[in-house]
Amino acid sequence: MAHFRKIGTRDQAGFDADTGRQLLPRGKETIFYLVAGPDLSVEVADESVATVYSGKGDDKSAHRIGALTQWENSQIVRKVTVKAGMSIGVTKLRAVKDGNDWAESIEIQVTTDPDYREVGKGLGECSPDLREALQAMSLREAVIRVAEDQLHSAISCRSTGFGVYNIDKSYDWCGAFAYWCWAQAAFIQGIQNPLGPKGSVLWSPQRAIDWAMDPTTSGQVLRYKGASPMTGNGKQEYREIGWSGYDLDAGDIVMVRAGNAGGWKHVCLVESVEGDIVHSIDGNQGNPQCIALRDRSLSALLPDRSTALAFVHLIV
Repeated sequence: MAHFRKIGTRDQAGFDADTGRQLLPRGKETIFYLVAGPDLSVEVADESVATVYSGKGDDKSAHRIGALTQWENSQIVRKVTVKAGMSIGVTKLRAVKDGNDWAESIEIQVTTDPDYREVGKGLGECSPDLREALQAMSLREAVIRVAEDQLHSAISCRSTGFGVYNIDKSYDWCGAFAYWCWAQAAFIQGIQNPLGPKGSVLWSPQRAIDWAMDPTTSGQVLRYKGASPMTGNGKQEYREIGWSGYDLDAGDIVMVRAGNAGGWKHVCLVESVEGDIVHSIDGNQGNPQCIALRDRSLSALLPDRSTALAFVHLIV
């Protein structure tokens, strides 16, 4: 069946394959490939939002990239270039014949943000459509939706987050990213951020635990015991997931250990929990350091028998 797809890794910014949606800054271009549609007309529904140019014949370079399935490689593959206009709006990329769609359309949304995202750097900076959607969600759902927007941005696909999420560019930014997502979601919903006004509370696992050990905060530490790893003060009793009803929920803070109980190395956001697996959205991942989805085992133990993961459950 005819279909649009992206090929390769260099032109993925702003594209969400799960939803078939492409964010595109004003005046920028992106490339799709139409597989198995030699006789189809490629068009956009609203040319005031974006325009499209489609090659007529088979694009030989697409076959050389090596990303096509065997069936796709046997088909005619046409290169399709979409260029955003200067007006903000939404349109659809279509492959049609006799007025009917012969491929699933791609939603093209033109944005003002140069990093291919709807939630921008400034506090509360957000496209009108996403703002309305975020305000209708629960706070936890909104946090994850903000994180997903960044996941598909140019920051994640072809750049890095150093210096982007309100932290000095010389510092690792995994925890700053997690805090930024909470801060944006809370501000857009017009409520206080349960993590408080200081982004530094998540700059490291040690800081996160120290913050959540304070009984006046909205955090509950799970899978950690002892004094604050940040200050050496206080005493935290060990509390397993589910203690007093505090299960893991979307947006909770994951703290990753390596080597031993004191080997703190990473902070990220719970996206969901499925059996033994925590699905998370993580900043400062890979090379270059970007934003990625990760899966980790809840039952994983380190050589000293401590759990590889600890958590801060946010009480909201």
